[in-house]
Amino acid sequence: MNLKRFLYLGLLIAALMVAACGPTATPEPTATPTPLPPTDTPEPTAVSEGEVPMGFTEEGAPYRGDPDVPVTLLEYSDFQ
Repeated sequence: MNLKRFLYLGLLIAALMVAACGPTATPEPTATPTPLPPTDTPEPTAVSEGEVPMGFTEEGAPYRGDPDVPVTLLEYSDFQ
């Protein structure tokens, strides 16, 4: 009985090794990203050199820096 257990365990290990060595599928992109249309954001107020412009968007979200940069960082926090 003990020999059968080792045989099954060996077959299971061999099957797992064969499955792990198989080819892996590379996911294809489903769509190409399209740029978002420009939004009507208020112009930042005039600032002196070295100062960072700050204000609020039309939706009421505060911003610091150029609101028309290609990357936007949103920060969420939860205080309990």
